[in-house]
Amino acid sequence: MIEMMNMSKEMIGAGILIDICGVVKPGEKVVIATDQEKVDIANIIAKACIIRHIEPIILNMIPRKSHGEEPPIPYTAALEKADVVFAATSFSLFHTNARIEACKKGARWVNLPGYSRKMLCEGGLFVDFQKQREKAEKIGKILSSTSFVKIETDKGTDIQFSIAEREATVESGISDKPGMVNSPPDIEVCIAPIEGTAEGKIVIDGSIILPGLGPLNEDVILHVSKGFVTRIEGSREAMLFKEALEQAQEKEVFNVGEFGIGLNPKCRICGSMLEDEGVYGTIHFGIGDNHTMGGSIESSMHTDVVIKNPTVTLDNKVIMNSGGYVND
Repeated sequence: MIEMMNMSKEMIGAGILIDICGVVKPGEKVVIATDQEKVDIANIIAKACIIRHIEPIILNMIPRKSHGEEPPIPYTAALEKADVVFAATSFSLFHTNARIEACKKGARWVNLPGYSRKMLCEGGLFVDFQKQREKAEKIGKILSSTSFVKIETDKGTDIQFSIAEREATVESGISDKPGMVNSPPDIEVCIAPIEGTAEGKIVIDGSIILPGLGPLNEDVILHVSKGFVTRIEGSREAMLFKEALEQAQEKEVFNVGEFGIGLNPKCRICGSMLEDEGVYGTIHFGIGDNHTMGGSIESSMHTDVVIKNPTVTLDNKVIMNSGGYVND
């Protein structure tokens, strides 16, 4: 009985992804991109599609080793034929050329890396996406007209950078126009800092979204100079993060490539990338690649780190004070 109830909840969650987040219409070509570790999620989404008289195609591959690693060429070719892509993979395909090319050809992309069956049953997926979209679009306009950002926290984060003439990306969770990409339940506004301008210190007290890390037991400190992380300070979790970046053997993985603001009040920090970076009242930085979001740095990795209770100042105007939005 409990298993049947969970399946019912999972189907409701999958229905939200199809009807609200993907806005799938009759006759559209739906591709579900997955890998061997996430086939169960792909099958649930496929079943929910079939109930709606939508015939999906499932693509399977060996799991990638990190966020942003490209899928195989035949897999990529199929993505480019889709009207809607549900990418239920172990690692995110957001920062890949495969995703970019599919979206250029009109695909609406619903990015679902690291999804669990629990996420289909509770949490951020059950928010009012349209209501939060309006707030995200408002903040996106403010961010796009901002030149200078400063972030501070009581734990010691103190970093500043330029975003002059950069365009913010609004991720509302709803992909209803050709080429749109969203990662529900994550609702955020993000932007690529001008390369080389980030200076200061980031104290990560939320999560580091990498295997073996997730929600932190102890703070991890990043020292930043000329746009790059130059030193990582802390205990075991800091060393794991440092080792993961160093294994890539490229300078670009240390780039401060993204600044994002979480806007989903039903998300909680739990170790899932899409829940963690969407938490209302947090900010996150993406370390590594940013060429897919208006920046110029290409890297084999993009790792998000979440900071709680920040004070965010845009061009000398405080929009968030210790995690609370000033205009709420």
